[in-house]
Amino acid sequence: MLISVCLCTYKRTTLEKTLHSLVAQKLPDNCTMEVVVVDNDSEESGRAICEAIDGGEVTVNYHVNAERNLAEVRNATMANANGELLAFIDDDEWAEPDWITTLYSALEHYQADAVFGMVNVIYPDETPEWIAQGNMFGKDDHATGAVLKKGATSNALLRASWVKQKGFQFDPHFGKSGGEDTDFFHRIYKAGGKLVYTNDAVVSETVESHRLNMSYLKKQNVRIGQTHWNYLWSKQKGVSFVKTGLFVLAQVVGAAGLTAVFLPFGKKRYAKWYLLLVRNLVKIKTALVGGKSVELYGNQ
Repeated sequence: MLISVCLCTYKRTTLEKTLHSLVAQKLPDNCTMEVVVVDNDSEESGRAICEAIDGGEVTVNYHVNAERNLAEVRNATMANANGELLAFIDDDEWAEPDWITTLYSALEHYQADAVFGMVNVIYPDETPEWIAQGNMFGKDDHATGAVLKKGATSNALLRASWVKQKGFQFDPHFGKSGGEDTDFFHRIYKAGGKLVYTNDAVVSETVESHRLNMSYLKKQNVRIGQTHWNYLWSKQKGVSFVKTGLFVLAQVVGAAGLTAVFLPFGKKRYAKWYLLLVRNLVKIKTALVGGKSVELYGNQ
């Protein structure tokens, strides 16, 4: 069985570390692997890195898609993939040697359509204390075997039939804001796909220094709020729509109260509640008046 690792990149020197971790994978019995890299840089800055990698039995295939839309670049990785399974990892992450094997074992054990693993977030030395102690960039964590309703491309394995036969693609609407992976996997869930989690399949990433500030975190949480409306709340009807609205309102009230309580004690105490407040206020604002989506990608 061929496993295709789908990897988007854009001017990241960490790509080399990512690729070295991939070609060093201990693969499951009777499985082979290819790495499909799609570079979003029209100047092909990733080509030399890819061509210098000695993958042994693992092929590294390099392609370019210069369209400034992350969803379209992700779609290009899948279009160039030949595997029966599609794995996803980011170009600023590196995988443990048993990453693929662990994802594959969980996929088979739980008879799942997609499996998601743990992202270990590392904070550089210059990280403000309130960000590191609050783990502001931490990813969702679940018990192994937990059934999910959404997922992310930062650490995932998917049966390719959802793309090759059923036609699922990343939605270009999310191509500059991000959230395209949340929407993609949630649609697979809504179509009957079984999504599960394993905390035994681990990748790691170091937070980039330009993100270590409140301005970036606010923008990120605005995007999360907008994405929630676009992929979930706006598509609900009747009682479900009202229940979600009431839950969002409760989050606003609770987060506002906790922000006020902890505000005198500094960002280390109040920041996570403030960002939760921002996220949920944006959900309500987007529901009531819409608004231009925040753009985190495709502008450089």
